[in-house]
Amino acid sequence: MPRVAVLRHQLGVASEPFVLEQARRFTRYEPVLVGRDPLPADADPGLPVVTLAQRWGATAAAGYAAGALSWPLTRVLREVRADVVLAHFGVEGAHALPSAQRAGVPLATVFHGFDATCTRAALLRARRASWVTYVRRMPRLARHGDLFLPVSGHLRERLLARGFPADRTVVHHLGLDLGKVPAAAPAGDGRTVVHVARLVEKKGTEHLLRAVALLAARGSDVRLVCVGDGPLRGALERLAGELGIAGRVVFTGALANPDVLAHVAAASVLCLPSVTARSGDQEGLGQVLLEAGALGRPVVATAHGGIPSAVVDGVTGLLVPEADPAALAGALARLLDDPALARRTGEAARAHVLRSFDVARQTGRLEDLLDGVLAARGAGGGQR
Repeated sequence: MPRVAVLRHQLGVASEPFVLEQARRFTRYEPVLVGRDPLPADADPGLPVVTLAQRWGATAAAGYAAGALSWPLTRVLREVRADVVLAHFGVEGAHALPSAQRAGVPLATVFHGFDATCTRAALLRARRASWVTYVRRMPRLARHGDLFLPVSGHLRERLLARGFPADRTVVHHLGLDLGKVPAAAPAGDGRTVVHVARLVEKKGTEHLLRAVALLAARGSDVRLVCVGDGPLRGALERLAGELGIAGRVVFTGALANPDVLAHVAAASVLCLPSVTARSGDQEGLGQVLLEAGALGRPVVATAHGGIPSAVVDGVTGLLVPEADPAALAGALARLLDDPALARRTGEAARAHVLRSFDVARQTGRLEDLLDGVLAARGAGGGQR
């Protein structure tokens, strides 16, 4: 059985359950998780794990992060006898490229959002060593990487505009572990909207707060639960107070995925009003949209980034323009005030997720793509 090294620099991130969910669903490949940083103390991925920091020490891991050292990952790939590398995020792909080439194994890279949409200038301004390396190596990655897997058609278009080859750039939805989602969620609270996101500019939380204020001014008893944390939390809490809706809004902070799902199930509508950040950062797909759909919850979101790949407007949810609180308020009111419409939309959302986003089926398709990469190498494709 061929072995796939699943690379994510920070393994076990609470907001990224999809990395482990996919890895656990390989059936024709044996997965080994490879990280740069140590695992969180409470992480239990249930798969073999090797991290550069624990294997070679913090100095070697830092040198790898800065793009100065490739040997730490090269040696790990050889030690685990990897046949192919699957890197999650373009940053990881760019860092892995020299190591994969030296180890003689092909490299597939999954692009999730910012890594295909943030401007080079914004990545450099962040002054993160790994992002600087990504910018520097991006052209080389585009030339020599074996397979590029954007999670939506929108991200594919952005990659092609940056010079990635069309014949090696294939849309691939990661999917959702439907086993973790109740088969039939209980009826949600008819006046509660849930928003699940890192509290950063891209997620558009400010516009949602303004939409809730508009609904409150019209006499609606709408309530909002914001699940997640981030650098804008303090400013958003202050904005809720300034808008006079602090008593209607709960900020839970970051939660484990089962608790996130519980909040989604308890609400009647999920809202993800993502916008294009000043850095150019855009939504890749919005995994929480799939979770809401699997729970039979309709969504209100923006026609932004890869969101239309997950939400069928007017069927599984309602899409509105970016940064438009009035349009958000109108779409939320439609679903909150019409339980029958919300129920029909939620049922359609669940059917859509079951049909198109099951992680077992999607991972099988991924294995087919990796088979093609290995076959190309075996047929004399060699290193690019």
